[in-house]
Amino acid sequence: MAEENAEHQESGDYTRFGIPNAPKTTFTSPFGKTKTCAGLLGREKWFLILSFINIVTAVSLTTYRLVVVVQDETLRQSSDFTFTILIIVNSAFVAFYALHGVFRERKYELYVQVLAILIILLYCIVEYAIQTDRRNDVKLVRLIVACVVSPPNIVLAVLVARNFGELEFRIAGASQHLQYIYNQAAIFSCWLKFDLQVTVSLVILVLKSVSHISTLETVTLSVGIPYTIIWVLLGWFTLRLELRWGAIVFGLLGLAKPSYYIFKFVKLYQDLEEYDGNENIYYCVIIAGALAILSWLILMVELRFIYKNFGQGLKDTEGHQDGGTTASSAPYSLGLAQNSVI
Repeated sequence: MAEENAEHQESGDYTRFGIPNAPKTTFTSPFGKTKTCAGLLGREKWFLILSFINIVTAVSLTTYRLVVVVQDETLRQSSDFTFTILIIVNSAFVAFYALHGVFRERKYELYVQVLAILIILLYCIVEYAIQTDRRNDVKLVRLIVACVVSPPNIVLAVLVARNFGELEFRIAGASQHLQYIYNQAAIFSCWLKFDLQVTVSLVILVLKSVSHISTLETVTLSVGIPYTIIWVLLGWFTLRLELRWGAIVFGLLGLAKPSYYIFKFVKLYQDLEEYDGNENIYYCVIIAGALAILSWLILMVELRFIYKNFGQGLKDTEGHQDGGTTASSAPYSLGLAQNSVI
């Protein structure tokens, strides 16, 4: 009997007193504090439902179009194939932002999701408006659905993001200083993901943009995605482990990115005639390139902030995981690994 009582006390089971156990709203995953489905608010559930209606509709229509394009040799060589791949890739990122943003309470990822939705909408508008000779019912339906579903999706994303705060308090506690450091790290983490998204999009567009790609650019593009993935991973580990040397290397390696973007803009101007018939690709390359530069600039600014914040206490926030207000006295709790903002 004593053993049974001890087991009840250790487990926190109060049903023997007639008190029902409240559903568990959070749990600690290998990546940090995460909400359970029971912990989601009504507006968060509606946001996820609406997001996936939007995503599934866009991907379904695009996949159908992709099957048609693949079966037609002429269309396979056109910009239609590029746009189907582009929309599917960006939709995957939107789905990730929605899930990760809600369950990990990453408000900046929901704001970036808003930007990603607008990008997909812009791609659809550019494709339909400029390529008048390749319009079809699938593209029209996809554009109409995107225009109808995107605005409420964006409004819900902003409302949900503005009401986050529970997990931030559990991780950083009541300290405004730690909350500030935590938010700076969250912004950096968010734009790391967005940088990967726009870089992949740019590579997809450039690979199909012109009839002939120089050897130099072929080599540059072939290493572009692996380079970006390694760069993003370096930033990820630098943030989690508070590596000062990693931040310096990350910043130096990042200088290659704007160099390529400037090179690409110059080539766009020089090779303008090669985009005859593919003007939609031309404008989308400009959009993706501009977003890539914006992402790089924000990352470099945030890199300075997180570098200054290393050693300021966020690493020792283990004591805040359950809403505490004092930092853990553990010699090396590795708080960013346990309460990851990634």
